[in-house]
Amino acid sequence: MPNLTSVILSSGSGSGFSEALSAVKRFCVNYGFRLVGALIVLFVGLWLAGLIVRLMRKSRWFGRIDRDVQGFAASAVKALLYVLVTVTAIAIMGVPMASIVAVIASCGVAIGLALQGSLSNLAGGLMLILFKPFHVGDYISANGHEGTVEEIGIFATKLVTIDNRRVVLPNAQLSNSTLVNSTSFDVRRVDHVFRADIEADSERVIGVLRSMAEAQEKRLPDREPEVRFDSFGDGFAKYHVRVWCRTEDYWELYYALLEAGKKALEANGIKIPVPQVEVHGK
Repeated sequence: MPNLTSVILSSGSGSGFSEALSAVKRFCVNYGFRLVGALIVLFVGLWLAGLIVRLMRKSRWFGRIDRDVQGFAASAVKALLYVLVTVTAIAIMGVPMASIVAVIASCGVAIGLALQGSLSNLAGGLMLILFKPFHVGDYISANGHEGTVEEIGIFATKLVTIDNRRVVLPNAQLSNSTLVNSTSFDVRRVDHVFRADIEADSERVIGVLRSMAEAQEKRLPDREPEVRFDSFGDGFAKYHVRVWCRTEDYWELYYALLEAGKKALEANGIKIPVPQVEVHGK
């Protein structure tokens, strides 16, 4: 088949135009149907790939998989199906598979350099799945963000914050940075520092705060609350209160202690110092 571009460029007369038109016709006959077929396979295949992944997520057997692996597995299957559909569409165009493999192999280095970040995130995702520093449903904080783990994907991990925002963190950063998992254990300790008048009797203040802490419903009954005199401040004394609870009750007990501590100190006539700011005028 003559080169279509060369024929059109060399055509300067009626006969040249006829030859160009014939070349276009031959191209459409030889490759037109292949092109249409490849496009149909591409679009339908991509749609079917997405449908398969959605059905897979809803299936019973998928629900039996570890929740930490579900997001990673779904992303991997989706990527594999997309690659298969794309390669099939290229093959329909008449490109030999050997040529496709050769092109991919020759471009491997360039692709690897261009996708360094993505490959790092993929490796980070594998590290998270293997070593499990956290699980889906855990509350973690890392890289200045914190929230409940919604999904561990192939390239990124999704968090949902307490004010219902989604944060997407690259897996490479998560696997190589310091993170805090607040829900690794079944129990946690609530720590509070209360201020009291420096003139108040320390033993009395400790007794009031201990009675308040022992009265909390959400505390663990087998672990006694700890109340200690901590240090002196500018016109006040600090008292540290530590109470253990179940992890799911942490925030409820956290705020309950604040409110109950303030009321207990006031009810017993113990002043709570307020920081004062002195303003000097000229």
